[in-house]
Parts: sequence; C-alpha cells; structure tokens
Amino acid sequence: QMRSTRKVSVWPVGLVGGRRYERPVVENGKVVGWYTGWRADRPFAIDMAGFAVSLQVILSHPKAVFKRRGSQPGMQESDFLKQITTVEELEPKANNCTKVLVWHTRTEKVNLANEPKYHLDTVSIEV
Repeated sequence: QMRSTRKVSVWPVGLVGGRRYERPVVENGKVVGWYTGWRADRPFAIDMAGFAVSLQVILSHPKAVFKRRGSQPGMQESDFLKQITTVEELEPKANNCTKVLVWHTRTEKVNLANEPKYHLDTVSIEV
C-alpha cells in the first residue's frame, strides 16, 4: 500500500494511544477527522507508524525536519506533516482506513486505558 503513495498516505494503527486502534476518519475518500484516544484536536492526530511520505515530497521540502526536541509531547508527527502537506491532501490507504495493517507493539502488556467502554467508531475494525 505504501508503494502507491503519491505524496503522503495514511492508515490505521493497532494497539496505540491506549486503544485497540487509532485511525483517520474518512468520508468520500478524504480524511475528515481522527478516531484517537488522545488529543484529537492535533492537526494530524496520527501515530508515527500511521503514515508514509513519498521521497519526492521529502526532496521538494529540503527544510522540512522531524524534530527530536522542540515539539510538544505528541506533536512531532503534526509538526513534521504541517511542513509538507495538508489534511485535505492525505491519501487514505487500507480500504479507506478501515483495516489495521500496522501495529504499534511493545514487549510489555498492552495498555488500553483510553479505550471507550462502548464502541464509538463508525466502522467495525478487527484488531
């Protein structure tokens, strides 16, 4: 799916943000919001594992940087993506962001502290 990225593509990520998954919300093939357990108000409320950037985009934005320091906690992805794209330009992958193909895993017990008691997403996703 990443191979067909023209500019910046996005998809759901499993076991992230204290939830079973987080994902871009897609309507009519366009990202319109975020299903996330933390700060949905971020410009790009997405995990690092949830996007790909075309090499052409990187080369055409030589001053774009991914800051290890200087970003607020949880804002690194947004701070980077704001330099190279807009939400309207994002390319949804994984069946319009309805399939989890990537997991954010660790060698510790999964923390689902932000998982809602009742399923609030508009689609049913198997994780």
